[in-house]
Amino acid sequence: MSDLLKIICLVIFSNLAAETQAQEEIRSPKKIESLLRKTNSEVVDACIKLVIRDTLADRDFGGFSAVIVSSNGTILTAAHSVNPNHRYRVEFPNGQKGVAVASGKIALSDEKQQFDLAMLKMEGKGPWPFVKMADSRNLVVGEGCLAISYPGSFFQTKPNLRFGRITQLDAGDGFLESTCKMEPGDSGGGLFDLQGKLIGIRDKVQLSEDENFDIPVNLFRRYWSALQKPINYRRLPIADTLTPVPASKRFTVTPPAHFSQLGLKFPDQVITLHSLKGNVQQQILATAINLDQKDRTSVLWLSKSSMLGEQPWMIYNGVKIQLNVISRDPENDLVLLSPADRVNNFKGIKTGKIKYKPIITNNLGKFLYSPVDSEDCKLGIVSTIEIQLPLLFSRAQLGALVFEEAGKMMVKDIARTYPADQLLKIGDQIISINGKAIPNEKVYQQEMSRLLMGDHLTLGVIRNHKTSTVDLDFKERTTRDITLNYKGKRSLRSDGFQKVFVQDAAIRSDECGGPVFDSDGNFMGINIARHSRTATIILPLDMIKKSIVKMLDSTKS
Repeated sequence: MSDLLKIICLVIFSNLAAETQAQEEIRSPKKIESLLRKTNSEVVDACIKLVIRDTLADRDFGGFSAVIVSSNGTILTAAHSVNPNHRYRVEFPNGQKGVAVASGKIALSDEKQQFDLAMLKMEGKGPWPFVKMADSRNLVVGEGCLAISYPGSFFQTKPNLRFGRITQLDAGDGFLESTCKMEPGDSGGGLFDLQGKLIGIRDKVQLSEDENFDIPVNLFRRYWSALQKPINYRRLPIADTLTPVPASKRFTVTPPAHFSQLGLKFPDQVITLHSLKGNVQQQILATAINLDQKDRTSVLWLSKSSMLGEQPWMIYNGVKIQLNVISRDPENDLVLLSPADRVNNFKGIKTGKIKYKPIITNNLGKFLYSPVDSEDCKLGIVSTIEIQLPLLFSRAQLGALVFEEAGKMMVKDIARTYPADQLLKIGDQIISINGKAIPNEKVYQQEMSRLLMGDHLTLGVIRNHKTSTVDLDFKERTTRDITLNYKGKRSLRSDGFQKVFVQDAAIRSDECGGPVFDSDGNFMGINIARHSRTATIILPLDMIKKSIVKMLDSTKS
């Protein structure tokens, strides 16, 4: 048989294999959970973070995601993150570190396709952990997929997981589209099928949280030879002939609405709270709990403290019921409330009888259900183990550079678009913060560090020898960045928690405060904050128990 005939037969066989491959639709949460756990365990060691290091300033100034695809250390990532011949620190999920050097980069567009391809190579001897690549021609719409990468809103050593399904095989510019959420820092991370094969590299998003675009892995395979050369290509290089990968069973999953409906079977222990913060009406969810104590049999309510203002109330069976604030726990952003009138039919979650089990690696990929009302439930998966989330995005930022000068706190510079830009002028003297005198820089820093997003600030100011006050409420600043303009927005208090874990459900900021259950119906915790485009933060059961005890003890004292 001639070489040409062999090639023709090979192409025909490849096309037939793609057309006749078996498909299985999975409707069982348990089976999907099993596939997600298996996929994660097989590939996560090769899912790495690449860190950009400024050696002159001796600091890190950025990071992104990548995947190792060969035992000798070949790495794939997105081109917009790297430059040929530059060296990057490699961080593995197990804490190991190394160095990789960037080789080829193709960042081009033509009439039909965009290219955002880059390759790197690990320094040192392997073998390195790696993943196998699929043939992205074999993919089908509706196929389940798992994304593993390092979002920029977290500063963690282990990646986050997200579950979704493929919605388009070609979004019009050569990209795969899926519902696996993405945000800055995820670029270059891996998108896997439910058999643990790499099918795409994370690249870009649109405004909707379900519009996420990945580079099909076949583009890397097509330009494999070119990418091994340390060149930033200005024109499309010669492509390789694709070697077909034998087709395997494709696992499709039903749309999210199917699984969300399954969550409605879990106890209906959620209600909407209303309150006033200033003159603005606030809305937030609350979780019914029952302490199961002889002297306290009525249902109490737990919610997100920073989203609950004055005179809280709820509507139950068409009747407005006033609520009393028992206590607040600022550390965990929880508030405990009791109804002014007895509420029937709410049994409440008996937290005292539930045994706490830490969220560990084996829980990753497990389905989570967040009822937001009696007819709607949102679906997510466990994306991380339990982590500490330091205070960062939630800290209030005035945007003024204030220094002590001759015993006076003077405004020396002002950042544009920050609150100070509208309220202060260079040369103003700050004399008080929320009524407290500011005699020096130490006191100024102490008082400013207490302020969080959502807090009110009154500044005493001397300007042109006249004393006055200026007021502001710290609110999220407007931005055109589509990765920050997702529906519901980030919670004003989105971090500063001692222990939480993460799910990928798109919980709006005003849908926090409600309960979370796993696929076995176990109460897992409370959605305490929407942290980013890809992540909702859950306060686990043990932290909730400790908080309840602390709040009840504070009422006794």
